[in-house]
Amino acid sequence: MSLGADIDTGQPEIGYDAIEAQEPTHPKTRQLLEYWRARCVDGDVASRRDINPLDMPALMGGMFVVEPVDGGADMRYRLIGAANEQRLGMPFTGRRFSECYEPKMAADQIAIHNRVMARLKPVVLRGNFLGVDMEYARFECLYLPVRAETGFQVFGGLYDMAQQG
Repeated sequence: MSLGADIDTGQPEIGYDAIEAQEPTHPKTRQLLEYWRARCVDGDVASRRDINPLDMPALMGGMFVVEPVDGGADMRYRLIGAANEQRLGMPFTGRRFSECYEPKMAADQIAIHNRVMARLKPVVLRGNFLGVDMEYARFECLYLPVRAETGFQVFGGLYDMAQQG
């Protein structure tokens, strides 16, 4: 599966090209996956209330929490780490995907998040950012389902492959 899209920031376009991977390879995404798995009890997914970003301060800048809106027709960032907002050059927290991304990228990301919440299984994407001075940036993104009081959400992290520590 290859995904490619552009972010509409009003600035030079930033996009990505990614493939789905079986397992994470970045140390931070592996740590995030282990943390989530340790909170999955009796075959159920982790509860959002059991996820505390303060348990993983070195991972916080790349973390995100996403919730469905309009029955899953769109998604909203409840939280996105400062490192990712800085990398992509715009604020995301509180915004819908349809406000942050070009239509194709928004649709791709909405579909991935809905799949994670429907199947209750992690998804890993690995790829490159595309755009002005961003082609060098390889990333890995981990999407994890969590059970919240209002239904399911997606908790995860996006990390630069060049920054393994």
